[in-house]
Amino acid sequence: MSALLEFEHIIQVNDLTRPELTVLGRDVLWQGLVYRASYPDHFNPALNCRLEPDNDAHFIRYIEVGELELRDEVTLVPMQEIRTLIDGRTQPMHAESIATIEEPEPGQLFVRFSYKRDSIGVEGGLNADDFLKEAYLQQDREAIIVIRQMAADNQLVCNSGH
Repeated sequence: MSALLEFEHIIQVNDLTRPELTVLGRDVLWQGLVYRASYPDHFNPALNCRLEPDNDAHFIRYIEVGELELRDEVTLVPMQEIRTLIDGRTQPMHAESIATIEEPEPGQLFVRFSYKRDSIGVEGGLNADDFLKEAYLQQDREAIIVIRQMAADNQLVCNSGH
């Protein structure tokens, strides 16, 4: 069994001290996060994705990365969090993620991204896990930017489904 890499980061969505930024509502942010979970290839063109609908709170997605196809189980806790699981017992790797909406004050939205996955470790004297953490952080930052743009373009419809 390989070592697990666990890490998390928080991204601020609404900065109430910057009036030039549009304030996103929790429902719009939620729809953007669900869209990202449903269509990760919209946020990362290197991926190919197809969905197998289950119900409003759960679906399966198949993600192709090069020659590798991974099966993700996605669980939605409406308006709160999205959990994904690639089960390492039945697939080439193990990975879990949770995106949680946090609102310490009304309108002050953050998303906490938590990850647990197989460690890559050290390769060629470089700590590949550090690069992986930075890549996840960058992808999550960019996802919030895309969600903001989708909201500005009225591409996010507010309802509780996916």
